[in-house]
Amino acid sequence: MKKIIALAVAGAFVAPVYAADVTLSGDLEFRYVSEDGEGMYNTYDDGDITVTATEELANGMTVTAKISAEDVQTSSGAGDVELHVSGQFGKLMMGEVDAAVNQIDELGSPAKFGGGSGNPGLDDTAAENATNTVSWTLPAMVDGLSVTVSNGTTGAGTDGVEDERTTNSVAVTYSVAGLTVAAGTLDREQETYDPSYVGFSYASGPLTIGMDSTSEDGVVTTDTQSIGVTYALGNGASVYAETSETDVSGATTEETFVGLSYAVGGGLSVAVESKNSDTTGADSTTLGVFYSF
Repeated sequence: MKKIIALAVAGAFVAPVYAADVTLSGDLEFRYVSEDGEGMYNTYDDGDITVTATEELANGMTVTAKISAEDVQTSSGAGDVELHVSGQFGKLMMGEVDAAVNQIDELGSPAKFGGGSGNPGLDDTAAENATNTVSWTLPAMVDGLSVTVSNGTTGAGTDGVEDERTTNSVAVTYSVAGLTVAAGTLDREQETYDPSYVGFSYASGPLTIGMDSTSEDGVVTTDTQSIGVTYALGNGASVYAETSETDVSGATTEETFVGLSYAVGGGLSVAVESKNSDTTGADSTTLGVFYSF
């Protein structure tokens, strides 16, 4: 009798899981680098694990929950928790999600190890990444047009302490006949400037060209421009090149990247890339190994 009761109680907790489609995914990245002045070294680049549960509701909406562990090899690895709800109203995302402008894919930066304007050059700093964000992608009003707005809060959020800072962002992307254009901006409370991004790409057959440009005119003025070209060779192989220029308060750095990537099969791929920089000692050659599942 006790066993029957125990099974019934366990079933009460397990049964709701069956309503959702639960998947496990992740990725690993390793780099082997030969750099001027540094010699040869290898480094663990990334390692993430994500549990995703997706459920279609009777009213036509779709709910997706994601729990991620990032940089799992390091003791400082962080995690993300996200909830997505999609329906006729568009797509609503809540949790540790990117600001709207940071959801834009880099359109002119194919380099895999550096380069580019940083996806799109407005993230990866505590002042710009909100710890909790609400993002809304509006319903498609025109084929190929995507409009996303977001609002996030940055700060410790300690009770009784007004240290929270809001981050508002808008991003617009339009794609038609191989051409994609995108633009976005980030408005951060307590800052006197708004970083912005604009980019485009055009794909015709195996050839894709693109450009990224960002502007962050604050106390330290930082502008970046990148132009990239990718050519698909077929059978999972492609070659790419990128030139990137960064201007920090009048001091300009130029870098050029040339690479070859190859999809071995399944989730395994490799890439080799050469970087030439006008900064002394910054030239390098990198071999990367990637696996996703």
